[in-house]
Amino acid sequence: MLRHPRRRRRVLYGIVIATLLLTSALFALIQFQPRQAFAYFSDRHSHYFPTSISTLQPTSTSVDSATPTLTPTGTGDLQLFVEPAAGEQVILDAIHNAHQSVWLEMYLLTDNNSIQALEDAAGRNVNVRVMLEQNPFGGGSPQATLDALKAAGASTEFTNPSFKITHEKGMIIDGNTAFIMTSNFTYSALNGKNREYGIIDTVPQDVKEVTDIFNADWDRSTVQLSDDNLVVSPVNARNDLTTLISSAQKSLIVEAEELYDTNIAQAIAADAQRGVQVQVILPTPQKQPDYNDSGITTIKAAGAQVKEDPQLIMHAKMVVVDGKQAFVGSENFSSASLDSNRELGLLFSDPQSISTLQQTFDQDWTVSNSQIDTGYRASSNVSQCATV
Repeated sequence: MLRHPRRRRRVLYGIVIATLLLTSALFALIQFQPRQAFAYFSDRHSHYFPTSISTLQPTSTSVDSATPTLTPTGTGDLQLFVEPAAGEQVILDAIHNAHQSVWLEMYLLTDNNSIQALEDAAGRNVNVRVMLEQNPFGGGSPQATLDALKAAGASTEFTNPSFKITHEKGMIIDGNTAFIMTSNFTYSALNGKNREYGIIDTVPQDVKEVTDIFNADWDRSTVQLSDDNLVVSPVNARNDLTTLISSAQKSLIVEAEELYDTNIAQAIAADAQRGVQVQVILPTPQKQPDYNDSGITTIKAAGAQVKEDPQLIMHAKMVVVDGKQAFVGSENFSSASLDSNRELGLLFSDPQSISTLQQTFDQDWTVSNSQIDTGYRASSNVSQCATV
């Protein structure tokens, strides 16, 4: 038994400290979870976003339970990400880790976290330039958002009024990385139930021309395009997409929000008529008749298979031909989108990215319902219906 008071106190203090250290160590072991690469995203781009993208945890949501868990996708200068699995973090990290510039040309910007990230970037002297569509269909005026960004130090403009609308979803980071997406920066697109795709492109020629398009739209001028990879409305989108679809020999898969352009529907039908396996996933209509009914009728009569996704909001614009060539972009299959709007998409042949598109499509196809009812509804407004 210890009788000396000081010695007894020292022993007691030692026991308390040892107990605290042991408790802390056990707690750390319990809480520790090794980080893993982000689902649908390759760590090849960790040198562009050094702090977090290559170590993000996949976002798990019940609405996307059908989406396959894949190894990171993309090789070389192209990377693909898939929503809603990727969530908003891929966008936020790109903005947070920008060192020189963030330029955004977008139809809708309403996601609070994205807006805050842009304001923060402007606050640390990153060159932030934002162009938003002045009159989005059903989306409300973006004036308050532009005012807030401008107050934070960003440069802002409405998009070029020479186009019917600017429906592009594009972002350029530090002049060397272009985001070409189907998704707006909204809660529905980045945190909700939308099926969306995005390409992160560091091919120098692609980035240069996306930058040239941005500058031309900012300055209200025209741009000369020479990059065959870019699909740009109203310049080459109709020709490029028709050519891509018509090149199919064995298979054609499509996920689209809108399918009522006559020429595109006829090109898809021609594929089916010559024996190409054609599979198309469209949104489940919110009311009848469905504005896609004319296109559905055309391609189904030729032998195409058509389904409607009941779980996700099909806002994607994606085509894969023969498992070898693909398109992802903002273009819908409508005359306004192809001929009158400002839109931006990309043609590519990256095997891993295409594999992810195919696997995601297969999962969506499995849970989708066969389309049955048709009843064509003509409408002059549905060409601008992308509000999510």
